[in-house]
Amino acid sequence: MAYRVVKQLMPAPTSSVDRSGVTFQDPAWFERNTVWVSKLSGSNDQTWQYSNESDAITKMNELTGSDSSGRKYQVIEV
Repeated sequence: MAYRVVKQLMPAPTSSVDRSGVTFQDPAWFERNTVWVSKLSGSNDQTWQYSNESDAITKMNELTGSDSSGRKYQVIEV
């Protein structure tokens, strides 16, 4: 089995500002789901795939610790 490290696709902000400067908040009932990606189309992102889970977890922890954006990473079985 193979294990891949995927990253959180950073969601859009929970509010928007129109041309006149008015801010619109997401309604209370609206929920943004977390989307996980290994590579975005057209990007130079690297894909991390391993044959054993412990190597994938080690890489996930390394990426999590070095990402200053607060993005989350997880390991999935492919």
